[in-house]
Amino acid sequence: MKLTYDFCKSLLLVNKNLTKEMFLTKTGARDGYALNMFSRMYDSITSELIDLDMEYSKYYSFEYPTLERFLYRKYNLNEESIVNLSEERKKYPECVLYRKDDLAYGGNSELNTFAFSEAMYDRVMEILMLKNSSL
Repeated sequence: MKLTYDFCKSLLLVNKNLTKEMFLTKTGARDGYALNMFSRMYDSITSELIDLDMEYSKYYSFEYPTLERFLYRKYNLNEESIVNLSEERKKYPECVLYRKDDLAYGGNSELNTFAFSEAMYDRVMEILMLKNSSL
């Protein structure tokens, strides 16, 4: 699940066990352009992720009684988004909530935009969260 909270800034649920090799295997890319593109896509998505769960527990838990309250106050997420996020986290407890600057990967947002486009979003999120997968 990806939520935008500011211009080019997002919150992203990613399975903590996901590796680049797993991502590439699940995309089906074996060599050539496809392997190169999906490898760069993984790097774009995962570059400079900040563990928001850890950040909340380490720095903000004394100020905000729950992560949900923290997301509402600090990131201005609406209640519906927070409820949806909480439901996804219950379904996929291996996922960690990250925050990211969508332009962090060398200022090149094309791969990030493509990865989360309407055509790719469901498939990319399925891989990032390792839905329908056994480890």
